[in-house]
Amino acid sequence: MQIQNALQEQYCVILDRKVNNGGEKSYTNYLYREGLNKILKKCGEECFEAVIAAKNGDDEETIGELCDVFYHITVLLGNEAVPFDAVMEALNARCQTEQKPVDDLFQVIQSRKETAADTSYTAYLFREGLDKILKKVGEACSLLLIAAKSGDQQGIADEMANLIYHLMVMMVCAQIPPNMLGDALDHRNGKTGNLKQFHQADQNT
Repeated sequence: MQIQNALQEQYCVILDRKVNNGGEKSYTNYLYREGLNKILKKCGEECFEAVIAAKNGDDEETIGELCDVFYHITVLLGNEAVPFDAVMEALNARCQTEQKPVDDLFQVIQSRKETAADTSYTAYLFREGLDKILKKVGEACSLLLIAAKSGDQQGIADEMANLIYHLMVMMVCAQIPPNMLGDALDHRNGKTGNLKQFHQADQNT
């Protein structure tokens, strides 16, 4: 399953929950009811857990935590009425490309891993190694939370794109195939009546 398609499907379902209300057992609607601070807390927690899993070299756990990250940042988009397309536009700008889906951007990042160009920030990150990349993931997450607290829609799109970019670099550095993430997102999207099944929650999405 392509990551782009899975993320767009996830975004559509999360918006539907906001418009049509998924009910008391919907975890998505629970987050909407709790408000921005709760959503940001979950975004931060899941990013931290993804970083720890990647540091431990546990590919399966990393993918699971990445699914959690993408779910919660998508809820943030829905809560703040930020279009998914705005994030993709910013992500392409971050990668110095135009109108490429997430799956193609992984190939762009991979190609920059193989270049020695001193002017490439991506190549610099790969030379520095996983610990540097994980630090940048944490910094990107913090900047996203600050933008969200400021109510800056464009800032949210830009900083979310920055976070996704660094997560992609993390995956490439850790040699985690992108199709693993696409398949995992698709699996969670396809659960009967649910968008996602959480590690520590029994609510329906």
